[in-house]
Amino acid sequence: MQMQPVRQIMSNEVKTPRASTEQTYYHGKQAVARKFAFASGELVYNLPWMLVSSYLAFFMTDVAMIPAAAVSVLFLVCRIWDAINDPMIGSLADRTNTKMGRYRPWMLGGAIGLIPLVIVLFWAHPNWSVGARTAYGCIIYFLTVIAGTSWNIPFSALNGVISPYPQERASFSSYRIFISSLACSLATAIFIPLVTNFSGAEGNTVRGYALAAVVVCCMAIPFVFTSILGTKEVMKAPPQQKFTAKEMINCFTKNPPLLIVSAAFLVYGFLNYGRMTVGMYYFTYVWGNANLFTIYATINGIVCAVAAFFSAHLVKLCRGKRGALLVSYGFSFVLNLILFFLGPNNASSTLVLILLFATAIFNGFCTALLYGMIGDTVEYGQWKTGVRADGLCSSGTSLMLKLGGAIAPTMLVALLAANGYVAGAAQQTSGALTTMNVVMNLVPAILAVIGFILFWFYKLDSKLHAQVIEDLKARGEYNMVEE
Repeated sequence: MQMQPVRQIMSNEVKTPRASTEQTYYHGKQAVARKFAFASGELVYNLPWMLVSSYLAFFMTDVAMIPAAAVSVLFLVCRIWDAINDPMIGSLADRTNTKMGRYRPWMLGGAIGLIPLVIVLFWAHPNWSVGARTAYGCIIYFLTVIAGTSWNIPFSALNGVISPYPQERASFSSYRIFISSLACSLATAIFIPLVTNFSGAEGNTVRGYALAAVVVCCMAIPFVFTSILGTKEVMKAPPQQKFTAKEMINCFTKNPPLLIVSAAFLVYGFLNYGRMTVGMYYFTYVWGNANLFTIYATINGIVCAVAAFFSAHLVKLCRGKRGALLVSYGFSFVLNLILFFLGPNNASSTLVLILLFATAIFNGFCTALLYGMIGDTVEYGQWKTGVRADGLCSSGTSLMLKLGGAIAPTMLVALLAANGYVAGAAQQTSGALTTMNVVMNLVPAILAVIGFILFWFYKLDSKLHAQVIEDLKARGEYNMVEE
């Protein structure tokens, strides 16, 4: 399909689509191809980043031999920085103007940095001094999160400009989360077996982790090109808009739906990063079988993927995204609360895994719905402030996601250290085991309640969004590339 010049679509040229007669920008096989091309970007990010989110804490404490207390500080500093640089990258991407668009050039640069840096991050130096190996981990992690942000924020913003229609954007989002979950499952399914294989009979885990990271990260390379070349940006910012500090702040303060979605991403980040970080500890020490984590992470990703792919059906059943989220958070609370009271003394690991997979269904629904809402809140913000800032708004949700991801692992490692956790010990203290169970199961139950409360107050439904688009067209601020 050849790119056409941008044409301003006024309200008297194109009628605002009603929710019941939702239009689509792409059609037939092209639509499916575009959605899979876009979604393949999650392979670029999640194949390497899943290693960071799931294994880095364990790797640093038990392989790189960095003290747990130092790791907790390292995670806090680097992940808070990860959150802070999100709006920096987002606002810079919003200001970018190239033939490739605003966001895809940043994605290319991010991929070039991310893939090799994750490989280097999993190269341990346990024979170095404690200070040297801690500094090495901090510096490489610091650079890795910058590269990851340079890919992920523009990629998230791309979801909002890839189609002018909310339901089609939601469909792109469902494909995205489907592929994202499969990427996470693939990374976790093969990483530990690769580590074991490369470690050899002598158990050289330093070599094992390094070579396994090379294999997983290199798998992401082909998808850099499919995701960038197979997509295009069809929604354009008003050419007259200018970014000032006040307008950037207004993008959030005058946009209650975005604030709610951003807070929900904080909940989501706390839940997912916390659970995936503690998962290795939980199955290794509470259940005495590290292999259960591989099974859990693999199937959990697949279940999330399938649920995300069919999230549109739940939206239809619940008459909107808000209702679908309320149902999902409600069931998540019940299931996670049950899991908290189960342990080796009163349940089997099979039952626990089944219940965890059940929570993954509703987590998959929430994931797809949250990402699908970002574009809607961008247009609400443009309606209120006159500024379309897909990158900045996406960075706000990502900032909160990563802030949750910073707090949860940091809290976990600090609590483990405070409760007598000993790396590699066959028997852990009761306090350490309780900490693992609380973070794995009770915290997600509490977070589900918080998510439910947040979306009880969410008011941006399909009728209000249709009015937003109609007003933007009337003001001449709705710019779309013709098909």
